[in-house]
Amino acid sequence: MNTAIKKSLAVVIPLTLLSLSCSKNNNPADNGSDKVTLQTEVLTNIANNVCTVSYEDMYAKALELQTAVTALNKTSTDANLATAREKWKAMRTTWEQSEAWLFGPVDSESIDPRIDTWPVEFNSLDAILNGTDNLNEAYVDGLEESLKGFHPIEYLLWGQNGNKTGAQLKDREKEFLAGLTQNLVKLSKEARDQWTGGYKDQLAKAGNGSTAFTTQQAAFVQIADAMAGIAGEVGDAKMKEPFDAQNPNLEESPFAKNSITDFTNNIQGVLAIYQGRFTADGKGLEDIVRANNLSLDAEIKSKHAAAIAALQAIDKPFGEAIISEQSKVQNAMTKVGELATVIDEKLKPFLVQYTK
Repeated sequence: MNTAIKKSLAVVIPLTLLSLSCSKNNNPADNGSDKVTLQTEVLTNIANNVCTVSYEDMYAKALELQTAVTALNKTSTDANLATAREKWKAMRTTWEQSEAWLFGPVDSESIDPRIDTWPVEFNSLDAILNGTDNLNEAYVDGLEESLKGFHPIEYLLWGQNGNKTGAQLKDREKEFLAGLTQNLVKLSKEARDQWTGGYKDQLAKAGNGSTAFTTQQAAFVQIADAMAGIAGEVGDAKMKEPFDAQNPNLEESPFAKNSITDFTNNIQGVLAIYQGRFTADGKGLEDIVRANNLSLDAEIKSKHAAAIAALQAIDKPFGEAIISEQSKVQNAMTKVGELATVIDEKLKPFLVQYTK
């Protein structure tokens, strides 16, 4: 996350997210009871099988990253470095998708900025490495947001130019890497526990005893705001700020050259919550939309597909593309912006109209 922006709220992408088809058999009657039942089923599925599952998955992948970092620190071979990088990317895939439902404790408890503030300035990280502090988890936990989370770990694993070798990993870098990874595990566990410890029920029981959402409509509006928010951030901040400044140092994941993957996963997350599927299919917003407005459902999916295609058309790492593939970058920003607009200006009003 870029802390200047307030959120309203090869890629490893679960295959379930890539299908734009709807295989569900939901054709509720028009009576109020059936509509409320469907709304409850949608919110329950999103709370349990999309949001909660994503945080459980992220925590599990954080532990895998920690195991890989421990092995790398013990035996600093290129093979162990490659494994640690792979585990970083795998965890980041889940996190970036989950930014499409960035509300609740991940937002209110400031877990998001502690996990993913960008950009990170490598000179500040080098200053820490050149100091004498004990770089354990407690030290990392007290650092400012931009000096912990995904991107300092990224810097240590890839180096400033993305070509670090295992043999180049210094003892103090290993110490910092271990502390950063342990802190990331703690934050991932906090995100998971906050959801499984009660917030998922706040969302699932919206309008039926939930203190966070006194009506189901309020929950659906929050979901739509989160979807539009991440699409808007990808187009208007994550891509636009480096593009306008022609400055690769402002991109989200410059050391791993992972920015396009990040953006793609953000947008895949939008479809995940819309369709109610993360690792398994379930009821989602599309079931409510398709029961009342097939053309809107088709438009949302069309805009989503166009945004993904435009991102995938960028052939070079984002830091290079903002200079050498400007038309492709501009087209991707436009398509992502169109997705944000249809969610904010059509899906959200639809949900206000058809939910209570």
